[in-house]
Amino acid sequence: MRYLAVWFLALAMLAGCGGGGGGGTDLPPGKGVDVAAFETYQTQHNGRNRVRSRISVTGAEQQVLNAFDSPAGGPAGYLNLIDLTDTPYARDMTIEVIAEVGSGTGKATRLLRLTADQSQFVNERNGRLIEAKGKYYFRGETFAWVTIDDGALLSGHHAQGLENLVLDFDAQTASISLRTGTENGSETWIELRGENLPFNIRTGAYGGDVSIEVRHPVLEGAIAGSLRGNVGGTPGYSNGQHGMTTSGLYTGSGTLTSDQGSHEVSVDGVFFGRDPNAKP
Repeated sequence: MRYLAVWFLALAMLAGCGGGGGGGTDLPPGKGVDVAAFETYQTQHNGRNRVRSRISVTGAEQQVLNAFDSPAGGPAGYLNLIDLTDTPYARDMTIEVIAEVGSGTGKATRLLRLTADQSQFVNERNGRLIEAKGKYYFRGETFAWVTIDDGALLSGHHAQGLENLVLDFDAQTASISLRTGTENGSETWIELRGENLPFNIRTGAYGGDVSIEVRHPVLEGAIAGSLRGNVGGTPGYSNGQHGMTTSGLYTGSGTLTSDQGSHEVSVDGVFFGRDPNAKP
């Protein structure tokens, strides 16, 4: 009986210690994701996790943005270039790309602001993680805008350009590969790679340093960049599918050389995606 009492006492002490991951009462703090290139916060009107670019604008352009943020909407000559209405993403995120556009063409001539608002990530239930293990995969769409030596704004797009986003819950990392094409009106080609970026399994935030390769008729090479994204929904499975989507922004700048000398290149873009096997 004495040994039995000691055994029960030992079990009680172990239970009091708790544990992390999906099976304990103590939740891990989650990895910090700090990417200085973007503003990040939770919106007050709908509680979504926002990533917003830090593009410098003039006073007049700020008035344009203020108009977009009011019920009146934006003034003539400016557009939000992305509309997710009637898509599988409409209820889960809001993507905004405010740009000045050419008269009668609708082509972006200058970017003012990029924003990705993602639904909240739910990975906690009753003081425990819903999921702390395994890998989840996302595919989706990408857009990019490139300037070379302060020249005309070049646009790129690919409907399946988010080739893969892998969220590794065990390692708490995100790896991403995306690109734009040179078909269907795209004027530039970029390819972005990011490996083992910090991923917070409690908030759904991920991001960090990435490499962006740029190809253009006059130059080709890689520049340093930054990416910041969020995953929303829940990793819990229902009917063999999880309920997560993702969205985010990327940016980069650097100097590339060609036969004509050195060129200053800048890239800004947006991506969004979901489980390729999920139903709309």
